[in-house]
Amino acid sequence: HLLEHLMPEPMASKRVILIRHGESLWNAVFNKSPMLLMPLRLARALAYEFLVLFELDSVLFDSPLSALGRSQARELAEYLARARDSPLTLKLAQDAQRDISAMAGATSSVVVSSMLRRAVSTAWIALEDRVRQRGPQEPMYLHSAMQEMSRNVDTLSIAALRAAPALSVVNGDNMTVPNLARCTSAQFNAGNKPVRAVALTRIAELAEWCHARPEETIVLVGHSLLFRTLFQLYLPKKSEHVSKAKKVVNCGVVGFTLQQGKLPSGKTYYRIDPASITVVYGGVWGKELVR
Repeated sequence: HLLEHLMPEPMASKRVILIRHGESLWNAVFNKSPMLLMPLRLARALAYEFLVLFELDSVLFDSPLSALGRSQARELAEYLARARDSPLTLKLAQDAQRDISAMAGATSSVVVSSMLRRAVSTAWIALEDRVRQRGPQEPMYLHSAMQEMSRNVDTLSIAALRAAPALSVVNGDNMTVPNLARCTSAQFNAGNKPVRAVALTRIAELAEWCHARPEETIVLVGHSLLFRTLFQLYLPKKSEHVSKAKKVVNCGVVGFTLQQGKLPSGKTYYRIDPASITVVYGGVWGKELVR
């Protein structure tokens, strides 16, 4: 961390909205209770893995959404529609309403997804109206800097360089998202992360990319570890915000203001304004959920 007392006032700010993907098949196998049933769940997953081998699909590699994950994404879409059409009935805070308007495309914004399939599918299901209507004029970008951290095989992308992934036949996403190529741009998909990739470098690259964009708001659809590390890196050291320790829930939505400034040395720094953090939907584990 940079010494905060050396940081001058920020010169620019960008609104960033994080959407975590819905539950994946990997989550359903390894992260679900009761853990005593995990071997049984794993055996079933391996059986599916064998069955889809010749379809060039996978349950574990670049793990797609589970049935629950798809349902979570649909629930988010329904919530955003209610909030857009009847904001007074939900008694939304002003910042939350602003972020919802940005996700709908009513204000200057761009949608960016990890190229991992669970994130792409979540973005499509939750933001389908916006992504479908904007099409090639304002595509959803797939960005390799958004790829999840960890060395588990579910964090490895099956997408080719500068290409969108083939969505899964296991969960039916290949039929649910018929116009993926038309509505997305993979120009920022630089391929799978290297074996010795440093996630901090990718996060700094992502922060730089966000601030270089002309849009006022950046909507990022991605992963819990990457998001938590982003908070750990850019929140002030003295901040005890729960996002430093807890993960955003599946399909949770959190907005914040990402500030950019220059140190006396000329080096660029980034900082999340703690007062700007807004839970739009879901939240973080262990905290009350917004529905």
